[in-house]
Amino acid sequence: MTRKEQEKSTQELTTKLIKKIDEDPYDEQAYYALGTVLTEQKSYEQAEELFKRALNAVADKPQKLALLHYGLGNVYYASALYDEALKEFSLVNDKDLQAQAYLMLAQTYYAKENYQKALAFAMTADQLESTLTTLGLMGDCFLALGDFNQAKAMYLQALAKDTTDARINFQLGVLAVVDGEDPSKYFDRAKKSDPKLYQKLNERLKDVEQVIQATNKKK
Repeated sequence: MTRKEQEKSTQELTTKLIKKIDEDPYDEQAYYALGTVLTEQKSYEQAEELFKRALNAVADKPQKLALLHYGLGNVYYASALYDEALKEFSLVNDKDLQAQAYLMLAQTYYAKENYQKALAFAMTADQLESTLTTLGLMGDCFLALGDFNQAKAMYLQALAKDTTDARINFQLGVLAVVDGEDPSKYFDRAKKSDPKLYQKLNERLKDVEQVIQATNKKK
């Protein structure tokens, strides 16, 4: 699909969702879908306004609020308003969304460099639904906290879910380099799976190595 075709498709979807909301001002699914489209387009102010309007519209329908708080949290997270994001994700009390909300709380705390809290929420999310994302984030937290053995263990568990994942392979390659092991199998997989991501991560490799080596020296 070309960029022009993609823009046309997005516009058609937006128009369709606006029509659905006009027809049913209490349709939280339509609000969420439209808010997600706006967030992906980086129209954060519009998305925030939409979700706030939706929350007001369904204020007397508690069963509809969780999805909208989750959507608004994603808007704030995407626009790096992390404290606001934490507040919204904390208001998600729907069991079907709980694992995703805990994961986003973990990712938000990670973005704030509060790795202990990020790890705690990532573990909780993983207990509810163990995914490559939860395991990878736990690995990232352990890595940031200087626990390289646990980081490696988490990345290996994540890799078992998808042996081709470029980022997980790259992280394992980094740990192999620091441990004085041959990282080629991991880096080769990462490069093959996603050349652009590999190049982007590879540019940061020296910085990552320096941080890890400095942490090792402190032990």
